[in-house]
Amino acid sequence: MVRHLNDFTLTGIHIFYLEHGIGFQLRRWALKIMSFLISSNRLFILTQSHRLRKLILGEFSVQVLTSPITAPYSCNLSSEAIQVALDAALAGTEYLSADWNKERESFIDGLEPEASEVVRYKPIVHAELAMVMAVVKGEIMHVLPYIGVSKLSCIMCGHYTCAFNEVMEHNIAIKGSHGKAYPGWSWPIPPARDEELRQAFLKGIRQQLCNDFVDHAETVRRRSDSTVGSGSPEWRLHPTDDDLSELINAAVGL
Repeated sequence: MVRHLNDFTLTGIHIFYLEHGIGFQLRRWALKIMSFLISSNRLFILTQSHRLRKLILGEFSVQVLTSPITAPYSCNLSSEAIQVALDAALAGTEYLSADWNKERESFIDGLEPEASEVVRYKPIVHAELAMVMAVVKGEIMHVLPYIGVSKLSCIMCGHYTCAFNEVMEHNIAIKGSHGKAYPGWSWPIPPARDEELRQAFLKGIRQQLCNDFVDHAETVRRRSDSTVGSGSPEWRLHPTDDDLSELINAAVGL
């Protein structure tokens, strides 16, 4: 079965994809492959705007950046390791008391990592952070401190950018974050002040972990209060983000 996806007025090109069980999302990859045409069409549409015409008709330059070198790493995602990371995130809060043991246990159980140990032989630095490093090294100059990409940044890139701005006293902005973490994310090493940046990043990740647990715990207790006396089974919330284990890894391994 062939299904029509889109029609581009600029190029007259039609994108199709086959609805067939081939093991991956062909539609998603077709759109990625054709992203250049999609972007070109959008730029063409912007040239029709009187307010944006001067910007679009300005000088354009294309610069190819090399991906920063990374090293293989492994991380421990066992329940014990996650417990250590969570306790560190909750240190000094009421949620570390014995009254919240049940919620902490259900939070850890709900993460359900695929394996207790994850090994990444070829981790990568995401495009946003490669551009941040290029700015630091002076490879990119005379541009607005805004990184625009085809989709929202991952949660790790978002926290790294915040930590980078705090420590390096920059004001680099990104489009936003979709809140997901991806396997193989790698830490870019800046020319200086790496330890300060690492600590600021770890602080942000621990705060994120704390916020995720608090949301989980409060949801569990609200559900429990609403079902008192109803004979309902114990409520257990499972995070919808399957990649949350990568976030736990950042809190454990850094």
